[in-house]
Amino acid sequence: DIFESEHRLQNALMTNYSSTVRPATELDKPVHVQLMLDLMRIDELDATKETMTTTFMLTQTWKDPRLAWNTSHYGGVKSIRLKESSIWRPDIEVANQAPGLSLTSEALPLISYDGTVIYVPYKTVPTYCAMDLTLFPYDTQKCIIKLTPWTHNALEIDLGLFGHYLNTTDQMKIPRESLSDLQWELLEGTATLSSKKFDCCPEKYSFFEVSLQMSRNTNFYRYVVTWPSVVACFLVPFLFALPSHSSQKITYGLALMIFESIIILTFAETNSFDHKTVPNIAIFHLITLILTSTSLLLSIFIVSISCGDMRKHVPAWLQRLALTDSCLRTVLCLGQYRDSKGYSSGRGGGFLLEETHETHHHEPELRTISENEVTRDVSESLRAIAEKMSSDESRIKVTQDWREVGRLLDRVLFFLCILTVLVLLIWSARLWSG
Repeated sequence: DIFESEHRLQNALMTNYSSTVRPATELDKPVHVQLMLDLMRIDELDATKETMTTTFMLTQTWKDPRLAWNTSHYGGVKSIRLKESSIWRPDIEVANQAPGLSLTSEALPLISYDGTVIYVPYKTVPTYCAMDLTLFPYDTQKCIIKLTPWTHNALEIDLGLFGHYLNTTDQMKIPRESLSDLQWELLEGTATLSSKKFDCCPEKYSFFEVSLQMSRNTNFYRYVVTWPSVVACFLVPFLFALPSHSSQKITYGLALMIFESIIILTFAETNSFDHKTVPNIAIFHLITLILTSTSLLLSIFIVSISCGDMRKHVPAWLQRLALTDSCLRTVLCLGQYRDSKGYSSGRGGGFLLEETHETHHHEPELRTISENEVTRDVSESLRAIAEKMSSDESRIKVTQDWREVGRLLDRVLFFLCILTVLVLLIWSARLWSG
């Protein structure tokens, strides 16, 4: 019966069989091994360790003349399965394997009557993969799984692509239908053959390289990273439109800083910052946080220096740059600066001095009107009123000048924010198209 036939066949095949001897018919000819990788799942891409963990089935087929038989002698049996440790197998290993959990299933090789062996182990292997997170979370990564005979050179084992016998120039496409899409989606997968000569040995060694190009599934990141960033793009520019001396600006700025901090913390939870590349979206949030804090510090400085008893005038160089430089103000779309009296910034101080000087000029005339005490008191009162008015107008002008300086600096920060967004968008678009 069939059981007795397979038992006799197994005993006959294993008689004087050595599992460590290559099944080569001639010493100078290699064993032709065809490979095919069927990717089952992309388990994980670790950006911190720059590793990719994949699960795949590696199909290996070759011919072993010692395992051929005549079907008529064994009841018409055309195929048999033996333990993998009992026959010779090519020692195909992952050359770029990374530290981590690696699993290989025990598969039974299928042996046909003509000596053809088909061996399909199931593997879960971590491999090294250099990652670029510049376009996170819309990034694409390209990783390679490199397999090679570990102790046999190209003269002993000749690798080929399954279905392309003795053809080392063709490429094999990795099917996408069998892949279970999780966090990463396979865009394209190809398998190619290559060879390399090392300094230690004169022979070449063959490599079976599987290149996987993957894109990240952004359904989750769209809500925790992308949309909050879009909201920040619309909220931050309005901060620079508020007056520097208003309390609402400080409140609004603090709320924006808290909002940006929450986004950065969420970003840190969803992705690792321990990486050689920095995502553009992280650069945007960092620059936005810096500009927001700078605007708040300028507001606090302007309020503190322009209010209270110790008011300081705007330095002359800053007046020329921020108040009288029409070219800079035109570029920033601010127009010509005028004080509260309607005079330009260059004549405000002169107007106050002329008024004070005019008051002092009429002082002798007032003194000569009458020498009685009433006339003297009236003259002193008029002089005190004039000095008080001049002092009030001077304080008003100092406050107004500092507020205008703050308005100009906020406008500069506004353009820096817009420029940052445009540069990052253009840079990302060029990387994406490339």
